[in-house]
Amino acid sequence: MSTPPQPTAKQQLQPPFPNKYNARLVAQQDSKPCTICFKPSTTVLLADNNADFFYTCAQHLRDDQFASPIPSDEYTALQKQVDELRSQVDKLRVEVEAAKPYLWGISSYWSTSKERTSTADNKSDESSDKYSNKEKEKKQSDSTTAKQDSTTYESLKAKLLKTEQELAEKQTELTQYKFKKYTLNQQVYRNRLMLNQKKIYNKQRTEKIQQPGFFPSAPHHNIA
Repeated sequence: MSTPPQPTAKQQLQPPFPNKYNARLVAQQDSKPCTICFKPSTTVLLADNNADFFYTCAQHLRDDQFASPIPSDEYTALQKQVDELRSQVDKLRVEVEAAKPYLWGISSYWSTSKERTSTADNKSDESSDKYSNKEKEKKQSDSTTAKQDSTTYESLKAKLLKTEQELAEKQTELTQYKFKKYTLNQQVYRNRLMLNQKKIYNKQRTEKIQQPGFFPSAPHHNIA
């Protein structure tokens, strides 16, 4: 007859419950004292295998000296959206700055100044009508370019504003996100394991005390 395989040392040292807890809410009438501050609490941390649970205030879950949230796929996707929106905002701000109206004025000023200087140098070689027509065409061209640039600037500003608003909304969602899974601080987790071991010991001791023959019986023979 073959003997069953013996558990390995690693299997024997497995804790009774993992350091992975699910946050649950109970009704107000079912609230119990918080394990930390003893105030009434409706938040329960339940071990992943249901072998341990305790009540705690929601505010303690934001303290990394007590517990750390386990990011879900939903939270990771939300964080990715925030990062992408931040990148878009930075890019749009650069584009808006480059398209500001004062840049058109400087460009137009130097272009016009240069043209006038060139015209003055060559005035003796050009007729008055030619200069007038060329100046008129230049002004019309500058006006059309300025309008196009103005439209681009306003469009970029509107896009930047919309993206910033979307980023603010997503950041609010991220900061107010309610995590559902947590890992305890190592010292807190060790305390839970020690408390569990103490409960098991007390239970075994109580059962042993109730067994017949645990206490010595009184003698039944007569004492002379």
